[in-house]
Amino acid sequence: MMKNTNTYNGWNSKQSWNINLTYQEIFTNMAEEQEFDDVEHLAEAFEAIVSELEFDHLKEGSLAHQAVGEYLDRVDWNEIAEHYAEDFDLFVEETEEEETEEVEA
Repeated sequence: MMKNTNTYNGWNSKQSWNINLTYQEIFTNMAEEQEFDDVEHLAEAFEAIVSELEFDHLKEGSLAHQAVGEYLDRVDWNEIAEHYAEDFDLFVEETEEEETEEVEA
């Protein structure tokens, strides 16, 4: 599989980069203060908070609702969650335990 060379400041999309830049303080607080089972749950939490703040209050069917929805659809939420998981060593213990169990088996 070919690596994606269409990046924006190291992110998969401009939207991912911009959302991370805009919400980095909120994402940092969430990653530090809340517990998540895995990267997917962290990604879902990030998407939920941004949707709540930017999207949910817009009138359904309006131009703004459509534009913001399309913008948020281009965000790679897992990429953002992986970024914070790496920065804060989230889920590392699980991965190390799983690797130890695999070696012992």
